[in-house]
Amino acid sequence: MSRTPLADFFRILLECGSVHTSMTLILPNTSSAVASDLRHLLGHAKVQDDVPTLTAYAVDASIYRMTPKAVVLAEHEADIDTVVRFAVERGIPLTPRAAGTNLTGSAVGSGIILDVSKMNRILELNEEEQWARVQPGIVLAELNKQLGRRSLLFGPDPSSGDMCKLGGMIANNSSGPHTLIYGSVKDNVQALRVCLPSGAWLAAAPMGLDEPALAQLLTAHSTLKPILELVQRQRGLIDSKKPTVSKNSCGYNLFGLADGLSQGLFDLPKLFVGSEGTLGIVSEATLRLVPKPQGTLTALIHFRRLEEVGEAVPHLLNLRPSALEVMDANTLNLIGRASHGIPADAAATLLAELDSSEGESDLRERADRMAAICRRYQLCGDLTIAYDKEQRDQLWKARKALYPTLYRFDPRKKPINFVDDVVVRAERISELIRYLETFFEGQHVPVAIFGHIGNGNAHITPLLDVNDRQDFDKMVQAYHEIHQAVLSRFGGSICGEHGDGRVRAEYVRKMFGEELYQLFVQVKCTIDPANVMNPGIKISDAPFTDHIDYQRLSKSCATCAKCNSVCPVYDVFQSEDMSSRGWYEIVTAKDYSYLNSKRVVEACLNCKSCRTICPAGVDVSELILQRRAEQPNQGSRWLFALQSKLPIFEAMLKVLAKTQRLWDRPGPRALLERVAAPILKRIAPTAKLPADMVLPTLAPRHLRDRYPELTHPNLTAAGPRVAYFHGCAANYFDDGVGDAVIGVLRKHNVKPELPPQRCSGTPIETYGHVDLVKDNARFNLQSLAGYDQVVTGCASCTLMLKEYKKFFEAGPERQAAEALAKKVVHITEFVARSPEHPPMGTAEGLGRRVTYHSSCHLRAAGVTKEPRQLLKQVPGADYVEMTDADRCAGGAGTYLVKDYDTSQKVFDRKRRNIEQSGADTVATSCPACMIQLNNGLRGRAAVKHVAQVLNDAYQAGANQTETRSGAGQ
Repeated sequence: MSRTPLADFFRILLECGSVHTSMTLILPNTSSAVASDLRHLLGHAKVQDDVPTLTAYAVDASIYRMTPKAVVLAEHEADIDTVVRFAVERGIPLTPRAAGTNLTGSAVGSGIILDVSKMNRILELNEEEQWARVQPGIVLAELNKQLGRRSLLFGPDPSSGDMCKLGGMIANNSSGPHTLIYGSVKDNVQALRVCLPSGAWLAAAPMGLDEPALAQLLTAHSTLKPILELVQRQRGLIDSKKPTVSKNSCGYNLFGLADGLSQGLFDLPKLFVGSEGTLGIVSEATLRLVPKPQGTLTALIHFRRLEEVGEAVPHLLNLRPSALEVMDANTLNLIGRASHGIPADAAATLLAELDSSEGESDLRERADRMAAICRRYQLCGDLTIAYDKEQRDQLWKARKALYPTLYRFDPRKKPINFVDDVVVRAERISELIRYLETFFEGQHVPVAIFGHIGNGNAHITPLLDVNDRQDFDKMVQAYHEIHQAVLSRFGGSICGEHGDGRVRAEYVRKMFGEELYQLFVQVKCTIDPANVMNPGIKISDAPFTDHIDYQRLSKSCATCAKCNSVCPVYDVFQSEDMSSRGWYEIVTAKDYSYLNSKRVVEACLNCKSCRTICPAGVDVSELILQRRAEQPNQGSRWLFALQSKLPIFEAMLKVLAKTQRLWDRPGPRALLERVAAPILKRIAPTAKLPADMVLPTLAPRHLRDRYPELTHPNLTAAGPRVAYFHGCAANYFDDGVGDAVIGVLRKHNVKPELPPQRCSGTPIETYGHVDLVKDNARFNLQSLAGYDQVVTGCASCTLMLKEYKKFFEAGPERQAAEALAKKVVHITEFVARSPEHPPMGTAEGLGRRVTYHSSCHLRAAGVTKEPRQLLKQVPGADYVEMTDADRCAGGAGTYLVKDYDTSQKVFDRKRRNIEQSGADTVATSCPACMIQLNNGLRGRAAVKHVAQVLNDAYQAGANQTETRSGAGQ
């Protein structure tokens, strides 16, 4: 009997089943196909499409979510060139992205995300002519830090300046508080280098209409000539539709091109600045710089009547302020008046800033004139005026952190940006604010209204629950009514500096009318006929409610990216999946999987910098620790279990200490590195103990052995009982920290006790072993219960002892943890609060200049000022604050071993800043940080604990007192 084709088919199917127990039908995956093809062109490292990466890049600081197909991390112009050609050929949407701090959704897209963050260098700087050529990935704050060393400045400064990047600023035509004297980005860009959708590279600079170079340019780039002719032909229409307000970022800036024509120029940069990545991708920008002010004055003025703020503005503008910012009464209530020292009867608060190239005398004269102007109005007290940078920063603090802070107001209602950037004439700003207050009062919607009153730019942030149908309808109503009122009643603009993005694209047509809108469409179609470059942005009829991220808007995170600005891992990788904001999205996603996300979840240092800076109070590192606890690191468990068996563990350490001079040499260390490698790989694939790493010196006699008299309880002591919780490092390392803390306490007439103690638990929690942490916590809670005060010398121990309560539910253990938290103080806090003031002297070996590295966990514990104050009091050396003193050094306890290479890349920034400070001594507040500092500096500067600096100064003071006493006899 012959077999039929059908029988053959089933036979083959059965044979396949005998080899594989199951067969899964694999369908083509468009996302994987796009990424695969891009990897073939760019290499594996630059292209990502795993779930965590796509999750992280699906959001920016707006209200939207769009999951891309692939992410490309561009490093060179060639990468941009390749991706643009690929996207255009395939018809795949291409969205350029830098920091993703925009509020309009222009940094998310459904196709390819091209992240330019790794292109972050200053390529050229001309100090004499005051210009710089920079790449789009450089952070504004970083740019100005580098320029500041040469007394220069890039003027535009959005409130997101600590995290926003130049590429996004150029895309949005950003400005910020100081637009009054420095202008917007469009006023400060001399030239751009742009990759057009055609794949051609354009050197965009203003050119004379009669210059031969322009004719050559128009020949080389055929899409530009129709645009020039369009503007020339329609100049009358363009001029008639030009907004009459001081700033505008709505639509394409054909107005700038028309203005250029009147000067005989084709001013091409004006077209691309503010185009939001819809016409091309910028790889370089030549920026106009200005001299850094010789002095700055900041004033805080509280008005009793809103109308009088508007009346005062024209008079204050005569003082040539660099900034005039306003916050209305609703805003002041929402952010908390008491926490910012704002009077209860203030109807509005005005923040004014004056810059001067002539110094303080000029500023004081203008301050007197400001006070005289303000005395005409009903104020809630005298002006608060600050000249010192620290005090000025304090006055700006509420304004700069305002938007994310609103996330704390209500667990359901979140600040929603959809009418956030309107502009009216400055003299009508009070009228606008009153209209807005009345409108939202009628809706029963809490709202914050603030912004750049000097040029009439108001930022409006209602608090809504967009998952509630009534609130959603109120949002849609407010969107249309407010924008229409701004246009028809106030003759303003719907967008001053944030860009149109997705949120305002549908209203661009209504703002400018059909005729001018069609010119915008012609510009877009001429340069990007395939509509590949950031489609849906600026030119679109899609309603602003499309792609709203309803799930995320019910969470606590504002996605503002302030955390990214201090995240040490993001600083190294410059990729959203390796950032605090990205991690938040990844670990809170509904489809979170540890196996899929292990690469990113295990990358966090647990430095707590995200928590310290987040105005919304989100602790991303804590969320990651919770995820790690679901999958404890089994490769490390044996070590922590051994550590809890103190007699055995300590005996082993003493043997290692006594033989360290034998094994801590190049040959044995190289062998140790090889032997330890397979063991460490069980902890992390990146873990290693390099032969050239500077290890801490182990103590042959531990701290508790050196002070046996302090290890016994002193129940009969007069006065409060003080325990010294020394932690692991001070006990086991021969670094002098423990001895110094004891010495300092004794100088303050305290006889500390060394009660029995176990590791506080910080490194153990880092690897997910919460059960072991709780065991140690219970031991320590019992051991420390009888003391009035617990002094620490380690930043991580300080934080962990204060946070034991998070491990226990309501009950006696939680009560004990809460009681302990109130008693714990770092040694620097103790000294700063002490009524004793031992004499200090100039200690040998301190060095000429001392700087301070601020330990992350001590900042998270709320201790920042005390160490600096104490170091400034030490005689014989000048204290200098290094740049980025509050940034993580990358050690993070055992992270130094867990991922040595990344930890050293993190330290590179710290090393540069230490060297630039000129300090020969670096003080810190944590023994763990000392290990990283010693390893990274390799003797370039001495590394000391603050307690050591103080103890040496006290000892020198005592010696000098004895010498004087002896001389007097």
